[in-house]
Amino acid sequence: MWSTHARPMIVQLARYAVIGGSSTALNAGLFLLLRPFLDAVPANLVALTVTTVVSTEANRRFAFDGAHAHHMREWVQDVGTVLFYAGYSSVVLLGLHLVDPGATPGLEAAVVAVASVAGGLARFLVLRHWVFATGEHHTTGRPRPTEADSGPCSTTSPRST
Repeated sequence: MWSTHARPMIVQLARYAVIGGSSTALNAGLFLLLRPFLDAVPANLVALTVTTVVSTEANRRFAFDGAHAHHMREWVQDVGTVLFYAGYSSVVLLGLHLVDPGATPGLEAAVVAVASVAGGLARFLVLRHWVFATGEHHTTGRPRPTEADSGPCSTTSPRST
């Protein structure tokens, strides 16, 4: 049987995976739309920036139950994600062109999509434990009750869980 802490994380991870897959598809689509007008790396950077902001908001609303984050944490996470994926995917694209100088935009998009999966788990953990964290061992975006919320209680009776 799942513990009360593991199940919400599994639900969050499943929702995050759906959003991640959708974001990766959106990223690939934007990349392919921009590719005729921009070189591979700039097209990737534009697509990545747009999809990072969109996916962070989608994750906040869907995967993390509308959790509120401090705006600075969300901003730092967005910038950090863009910088990480920009560097990582640019190196991947440059490496692809070293191996296959005639790589097509479709192959470029596929390589970037596959590469983005690697950072997805790390991003989930950052979102879950730092950006949308609402308290120790708290796994949903709903506010956790505090001692003050539980009303009058005896100091000798144990707190119910």
